[in-house]
Amino acid sequence: MSITININLKTPSKEHSLLMAIIRVDGRQLRVSTQQNVLTASFDKVKQRCFTSKEKFTMRDNKHSEQVNKMLDEIVSTVSRIYNSGIPDSDLLATIRSAISDITEIRKDEKHTLKMSPIEFFTYYIEQKRIDSHTGRYISERTKVHHRTVVKRLSSFLKDKKLPDTFETFTSKGFAQKFTDWCYSTKNYKENTVYATFGVLKPFLNAAKAEGFEFGDSYKSLKGKCTNTDAIYLTEEEIRKIYQLDITSLIDAGEIDSKSTMEKTRDLFIIACWTGLRRSDINRLEKAKFDTETKTITITTEKTKQKIVIPMHPMVLAIYKKYKGQFPKLCDKGKTNNHLRECARLAGINNEFRMVENRGGKVSTLAYKKYQLVGMHTARRSFATNMFKRRFPTIAIMKLTGHTTESNFLKYIKVSAEENALMMAEEFYKAQKPFENDMV
Repeated sequence: MSITININLKTPSKEHSLLMAIIRVDGRQLRVSTQQNVLTASFDKVKQRCFTSKEKFTMRDNKHSEQVNKMLDEIVSTVSRIYNSGIPDSDLLATIRSAISDITEIRKDEKHTLKMSPIEFFTYYIEQKRIDSHTGRYISERTKVHHRTVVKRLSSFLKDKKLPDTFETFTSKGFAQKFTDWCYSTKNYKENTVYATFGVLKPFLNAAKAEGFEFGDSYKSLKGKCTNTDAIYLTEEEIRKIYQLDITSLIDAGEIDSKSTMEKTRDLFIIACWTGLRRSDINRLEKAKFDTETKTITITTEKTKQKIVIPMHPMVLAIYKKYKGQFPKLCDKGKTNNHLRECARLAGINNEFRMVENRGGKVSTLAYKKYQLVGMHTARRSFATNMFKRRFPTIAIMKLTGHTTESNFLKYIKVSAEENALMMAEEFYKAQKPFENDMV
């Protein structure tokens, strides 16, 4: 007497199928339902088991497959044990049916809960190789760094407020108010820090829900868009002052440390001011093609993977020749910005700039010296604004900055209300005959 045990899909043509246990003993057949529905795509017909895949299936589907496989192993081992127990042949199939039914009854009502907290899931999710649905490109390391910072902030919130690390905490109706209060009263964060956190949290929770975690939808009302902030740009004259700063003489005079790399930082900043390139591209200028005949720079940008061609400003050409095309690298972000602020101070860029700021839930107007607000990203903003002030068409500037939408590009334009009025007035009076001469 011999026995075979097979596990088959009941409806293999459908997306989901019930699994059937088929037992054959000396020409007799027993078909018993396992009470388990699985994704047909996850069932290996040769191995007669489900398989898991992070790329193809959700975390919940994978967890379910693992649990189903354990049950199938239990069924096979139980049937084999009964067969080898010497039970009378006349009682064999009935005993096997009863044993399988006992196993499936115990298992059928099991909920395939995912044993992972939100912080654990967010951390796991960040490290996955994912494609951004908006750009069609893999999530960059820079974006992952930002996401890790947000998760660390959320962890601190839970710890400080003594809240459980559960999805209910992040999706309850009172979460937004609790988190905002903590950001303002405990951390003195800016308003945009709150929005930036929500902007990351919402898609993370969407991803968790898609993976099979169960929670309510109140989180979808979280506001994730940042408000526009006051930010400076440098005029062409101010850029020229920084470019003409005699750093060697300042080192000799003891104004700058002799070991400082400030001059290299300044030179790379000037290139950014006249190309609009991001920091990530300034640090990889060796990948760019500098054509000194056509006076153009061709580079495929790191963030957008777009090929852009930028006219080479005389200052940029002079810096290119200075380094013979072998450009230095920027130091870390904090040191770079300190260098730039010191350069701007030494160049006399110290006019007052007033900034409206919502920090800690309190809106106030703060006065700064302009040099205090200079950073590496000021260069890109200055390029876009100065080209706009030169009356270059928006679409032409966007081709240089690599922006794909006008709305995002216009966030970089920092023309004040006064500057805007003067620009328009200049256009009014460009006509050969002033308007007043046409009056009757």
